[in-house]
Amino acid sequence: MDFPKRKQQHKSQSDSFAILLYRLKELGIFRSFTENDYGIDFEIEIILKENVIGKYLKAQVKSAQKVKIRKRDNIPTISGIKQSTLLYWAELSFKSPVVVFAVDLKTEAIYYTKSVFWQATKLIDDTNKSKTIEFLPALELPNTEDNITKKKMEGFITSLLVKKIAYDPSISDIIFAHKTILRSLKNIFDMYTDTWHYDAWTEVQSLDIFKTTLDCSIYLIELPKEIDGVDADDLKNLLSFDYWAKKTNWSGDEVSNEIAKIPLKIILPLLLSRISYFSNMILDAKTYWQHKDIAYLKLVHSIKIPENLDHESITDISYNNTPLTNDVPFSHYLLV
Repeated sequence: MDFPKRKQQHKSQSDSFAILLYRLKELGIFRSFTENDYGIDFEIEIILKENVIGKYLKAQVKSAQKVKIRKRDNIPTISGIKQSTLLYWAELSFKSPVVVFAVDLKTEAIYYTKSVFWQATKLIDDTNKSKTIEFLPALELPNTEDNITKKKMEGFITSLLVKKIAYDPSISDIIFAHKTILRSLKNIFDMYTDTWHYDAWTEVQSLDIFKTTLDCSIYLIELPKEIDGVDADDLKNLLSFDYWAKKTNWSGDEVSNEIAKIPLKIILPLLLSRISYFSNMILDAKTYWQHKDIAYLKLVHSIKIPENLDHESITDISYNNTPLTNDVPFSHYLLV
């Protein structure tokens, strides 16, 4: 008599889940979504020092007998991803980060993506062709004769790095901040120039634009740990409007030009660089955004971010009334 035989696909999935849950057990609480698998296998609730802190990740697990490592750059890849799955990941990402794991069943190595939103939206096009997604390279840890200890160390460090993704700004916050800065860009340049042009101890002329710049920067830039010549408290509170208002030492919620110069000179070059980065990410995903939010795509296309981001170049933009518009018509861009 013959017994039912387990399918290889089911065994591979079961093995990959077992490896992931054991190796990344420090990550948090894994809740299975496999009964209705449309592109997500687990919801992971992050645990910090045994505390449930309200941070989540969505996870898809891919397995292979041997994960392909691309020769030219040592990037792990998995192919055969349906575009419907990419779209599903993208839509889920607005509410919660989606991370894709790849488990090499031969070596039990675990690879992972960053929040997959930007990669997924870039891969979506007008064809039905499946796509290949990329993972972060394997961790480089010191060689040790104790393979079990090395695998535990890899799992612990991977858990910490994946956990950090749950703390990153949400896609919704990034997109909203990006839109806001693009729509306010001319006013931001004017405010920056006026801060140096007007009397040092009068209030910032466009206080709402100053506050908007700080508020949006929270979601768009990552501040350096230290900057030569910058006070540690100033750097720690660089994006806090209340801090600069208090430092101005006036009653009320105003900030003087002299005080505003401190955060603006640091923030604006960083902010413009990140605005340019996110704009390029949006333009590279034009098929997705053409269907998702074509008005946003037009806005991104219409704005030209200056290349020179030193202090003198930024102030010259308002002095010289430098245009911030793209000369290429939107219709031509869609045809490319």
